[in-house]
Amino acid sequence: MRAALVDRAEETETGTGKRDVFPLPKRATAPSDRAPVLLEANPEVTGSAITVPGDPFYATVMRRRLRTLASLPDWEIRPVALLASELFNNCIRHTRSGDPGGEVTISVFKLAGRIQVRITDAGPREGEITVPHLRPLDPENESGRGLHLVATNASRWGTIHHDDGRTSVWFEVDRIERTSAKPADHTER
Repeated sequence: MRAALVDRAEETETGTGKRDVFPLPKRATAPSDRAPVLLEANPEVTGSAITVPGDPFYATVMRRRLRTLASLPDWEIRPVALLASELFNNCIRHTRSGDPGGEVTISVFKLAGRIQVRITDAGPREGEITVPHLRPLDPENESGRGLHLVATNASRWGTIHHDDGRTSVWFEVDRIERTSAKPADHTER
């Protein structure tokens, strides 16, 4: 992961000979970021949370982290990574997370029979009110489909409005019980 960040810094070398330095992700320490949204009492929980700069490059870092934390086969983590990427991009597009110095917190939890991901933004931009919501689908518009992807592909999802102005969008994807680590459409030849 660090090598990817160094490569990125080298790609953005300025004409003055100085390089932009991209910070490494940091562990999120706020208790609210490190606790899952629970729909039942006393589940066994394994989880982690990181905070990354609100730069589109960090979507790749987030997806790698999801793959590592979830410890799921590729065919099962792919839809989770897609939904998390949509929410991450919404944060940088619609909130202070995308402004200079903005951050996004990604929380991942392995719960009984499912995985939960929560993406938390830095709050609305000055003078704006942003509330994640499903927009009517417009075939002429290239945007506005992210939450529809989440609503369609997640088993459950919702939003949390924090007292400090931040907003979290969370989703859960139920695990698929298989007798093999191969996807159902895989056939032996």
